[in-house]
Amino acid sequence: MTPPLKLVPLLVALPLAFAGCTSTNPKGAFDDVSRTVTGRTGIEARWMRDDAAQNEMEKAVGTLLQTNLTARSAVAIALLNNRSLQAEFEEIGVSQAELAQASRLRNPQFDGFWRFPDHGPKVVNAEYSLAQDFMDLLTLPARKKIAAANLEVTKLRIANQVLALAEEAQTAFYTVQAGQQLTNRLGIIVEVNEAAAEVAKRQHDAGNINDLELQNQQAAYAQSRLDLATAQAQLRADREKLNRLLGLWGAQTAWQVESELPSLPEQELPFENLETLAVSQRLDLAAARREAATVQAALKLKKGVRWLPAVNVGVNAEHDLDHAWVIGPTLSFEVPVFDQGQPALARLAAEYRRATRNFEAQAVNVRSEVREIRDALIATRDAAEYYQKILLPQRQRILHETLLQYNAMQFGNFVLLSAKEREALAERQSIEALRNYWIARARLERAVGGSLNLPTNSVSPMASEKTMPTDSHDTHKH
Repeated sequence: MTPPLKLVPLLVALPLAFAGCTSTNPKGAFDDVSRTVTGRTGIEARWMRDDAAQNEMEKAVGTLLQTNLTARSAVAIALLNNRSLQAEFEEIGVSQAELAQASRLRNPQFDGFWRFPDHGPKVVNAEYSLAQDFMDLLTLPARKKIAAANLEVTKLRIANQVLALAEEAQTAFYTVQAGQQLTNRLGIIVEVNEAAAEVAKRQHDAGNINDLELQNQQAAYAQSRLDLATAQAQLRADREKLNRLLGLWGAQTAWQVESELPSLPEQELPFENLETLAVSQRLDLAAARREAATVQAALKLKKGVRWLPAVNVGVNAEHDLDHAWVIGPTLSFEVPVFDQGQPALARLAAEYRRATRNFEAQAVNVRSEVREIRDALIATRDAAEYYQKILLPQRQRILHETLLQYNAMQFGNFVLLSAKEREALAERQSIEALRNYWIARARLERAVGGSLNLPTNSVSPMASEKTMPTDSHDTHKH
């Protein structure tokens, strides 16, 4: 081996001693996301990266569709089968690859020169050099740390998107379930109004009612039919929205839901310390906080290398015309005459301030959002209870008494049919109030960052760092 080549292994081995090997496989990162999602929803998220996983997913979805959909099974299908979510999972692979890239040194630079004399002995003057960017080696740990932090931010954001999809699927499911109930009740109203219109027609023909009374009853029947058609169209649209969220198409869209919304739970969710809970476990807030810290680390790194952004150290060997090797070290670096890195520093400083302000704004918004949705949940529960315990039973008693009076020939057909219509309308409003309650409940769980029914030790520590100071008077007890 020639003298310069003897130095090549040494020059290559030295950087390798400092460079670690980070895998490009994102499985470990996604497993963290999956554990977080499972801990907060009780439902597993899967990443379909190959045909085997895809086939397994299709079987699981088919099994879930064999029975009537529930809110839980709808979320499970969405987390398995939503193609947009699967596309978002690929961001984890991108961030993992960026971490692997940041963990590697740049390749050394080899240069070769060959000079031929224009007279005299035909001896080639050869020169070789091999150099490595020393600053690349020096900043490797910091760059790797920043890339690892970016991966953590990506994991938090993806997990937050999964939770957002779960809330969307629940909301869409409750909307469909309520729409189905409402359509059934509107069908009853149509039947009642149709019967009333027929009675009115017979009585009008017999001369017992005038034209105005007939027209009023026929108009009520026509309006009820229009209301039913509108509700049916809305139900079809709501089903399609749920189909999109669940990633269903073709024969899969023939699913059915349970016929009625769940009853109000006997015990309400705990309302104490909701703001503190949200600030401590909201994944989007944790991602914003870590993003600000990552930009701060990048700013610190840039400040450290602004005067010497690149320093190349290597070895040079020359084979002169006397057949002798001349060997020695080389050093080259960028002279910061025109650019001392001020624009890059200014950009990073602005990005850091922006990230910090975004985090602060988001923390304020999270608290407000929790209070707003908590109050909405309380209001919708009160409304649903009022309909179920007071108004609807009252309408049912009125209908019962009206029927007794009708059988005793004290009231006519119109009074009975009107009482039945009002009872059906109260039931429709009761369904809407119950739907609004379950939607508000799903939104509140999303607002605090996870299910409030799961034990606290099931929540993943992925975002367990304290993200913002909390105070002792951040909740309102009801």
